[in-house]
Amino acid sequence: MTGTIFDSSLSLGSRDDNAIAEYLMSIDDIDGAKSVLAQAPGGQGFLSFGSAYKCSGFMLGFIEPPKDDEVEVPIRAASVVQADHSLVGQRIKISLDKFFVHAYPGSGEHNILCEFAGKNQVADEVEELRFAVRTKVRDNASASISGHPIFLGVTVGSNGISFEGRAINVGSSLDETVLSALDSAAFKSGLSLIATAQPALKPFAGLAASVVKATLDRKKNVQVHTFNLGLDFGGNASSVRLRVGSYVVVQTDDQQWDWSGYRWNRGTLSLRSKEGAAPSVNYMVFGVTKFESAPQT
Repeated sequence: MTGTIFDSSLSLGSRDDNAIAEYLMSIDDIDGAKSVLAQAPGGQGFLSFGSAYKCSGFMLGFIEPPKDDEVEVPIRAASVVQADHSLVGQRIKISLDKFFVHAYPGSGEHNILCEFAGKNQVADEVEELRFAVRTKVRDNASASISGHPIFLGVTVGSNGISFEGRAINVGSSLDETVLSALDSAAFKSGLSLIATAQPALKPFAGLAASVVKATLDRKKNVQVHTFNLGLDFGGNASSVRLRVGSYVVVQTDDQQWDWSGYRWNRGTLSLRSKEGAAPSVNYMVFGVTKFESAPQT
């Protein structure tokens, strides 16, 4: 593997305000740069639209599979849910069910590259997984993604699964040829795994990693957010357990974030406050379901 590290210190929000403004200027987001500098020490501004992408931390919520007639579904902190030990040795599917952008660097339509990594436990071997998908979305809108398969057939080990992800803002117009590799049927249909080791996975994962690396090598492209989810079966108060349901990753530095004040609305497929308002944050929702292979014909 390439040794790529999903490191929050590489995110745009980890830079100082002057460096963030410099990046925004490089992609012709003049208003965004002015807003960031206005928030800097000595500036005259208040928290602005760009605060959503200046965060480098995250909070993780969990949504239980809803009842048939349930529209407003409660969300709990993922750290308090109970693990489903019956998933050990079973195969699961991980999908990207929602990507909402409240604000991203630049103006107009954003070109965003998402990369995901994990591990597949097959017999005595551990396969490294890597998958990438790109999307285009405007501020205050959802990407045209719903139930997009990422990993299909991941075998859950006795210690759970590792799942990492990051989102990259592509401000360079020169990367269309490189990114077009992600438009192939193989990437659009998710990374399909089987119950035995697959030598072909290494070059596939290497291609995804190479596309991301080539994109990040350009100065106008920058990591906006990253997260690392270790979903296990332990009982530690500081860990997160694995079970079937939906995991909500909110890009925020607010350590006082309270999930009891939010609901998942099945009608709009969106995160809402109890009062019905959309929070001013970027977020992703990942579905974890049991994998069902196609019947043999």
